[in-house]
Amino acid sequence: MVLLSESFPDRGIAVRIVVDDAADGYRFRVEYTPLSGGVVTDEWAVFGGSVGYDASVFATDTAARAFVERVRTNSHDDVLAELAVDTE
Repeated sequence: MVLLSESFPDRGIAVRIVVDDAADGYRFRVEYTPLSGGVVTDEWAVFGGSVGYDASVFATDTAARAFVERVRTNSHDDVLAELAVDTE
């Protein structure tokens, strides 16, 4: 079930909050998809990129909505820097 879906044309993405009723504990995923000519491509993924990355997966609706608010108000680079994984 999708709780929220919002497009950010200036950033070239759309964001949604998805409820995963089958998940144990962390059940709210904030996903994004690129926009192509302003249209949702429907290739949804959690923020961070690689398979199994779960920085935008939350236990509560409130936490997921707070993350969407950061996406809405912070620059794309700031959001990516917040999610960056230190590999050193």
